Amino acid sequence: MLDVSGELSRLSGLGMLTGQAVERVLAASGWEGERRNPAKQWATTWQRGDAHAWIQGDGPVEVEFTLRCREAEDERPDPDTYIGDLYDAVSAELTRVVAQLESGALGARLETVDEDLTDGADYIDHTAWRISDKVLLAGVKQDDTDAPVQLVVAMRAYDTGEQDDAGEWL
Repeated sequence: MLDVSGELSRLSGLGMLTGQAVERVLAASGWEGERRNPAKQWATTWQRGDAHAWIQGDGPVEVEFTLRCREAEDERPDPDTYIGDLYDAVSAELTRVVAQLESGALGARLETVDEDLTDGADYIDHTAWRISDKVLLAGVKQDDTDAPVQLVVAMRAYDTGEQDDAGEWL
C-alpha cells in the first residue's frame, strides 16, 4: 500500500489548499494527473501505482487519496454473506495506516479533538485529526451497497463554521 505521508506533510504546510498548489505537490511526488474537468485549471484525477487521488472543490479544495479499493462482487457471489468480513479486513488496514501517520513525519503535529471532523460524510470506521488549519482524515467508506469498500485518506481545510455579519458563511 502506498505511503502518502510525504504528500500529506507538504499539503499540511500549504497556506491554502488550492487546486494548483495541490497539483504541484502531487506532480512533484510522482503522481500522474489527468485534467478531466475543463472548468478546472488543474488536473483533478491522479494515479500512482494502484492508488488514486482526487482534487475536489474550487478553493480551498479537498484532496482524497484512495489507498485500497475492494470490490464487493470480487469477493464472493452474495455480498450479504461476507460484507462484515470485508469491512473488518479493510478496517484492519486502516489501523495500519493510522499507526503509520501517527508515527511518521506528521505525528507530532496531529491534534486529536473531540469534535466530529467528518464534514457529514458517513464512514464505516475512521480516525481524524486537526493539523494547523486543516483536517486530516483516514477512513473506510462504501458510498452505496453496489460500490467498492475503500480505504481513503483525505485532507481539507478546517471549517470553523464562522459567519460574517450578513449571516453568510465565511
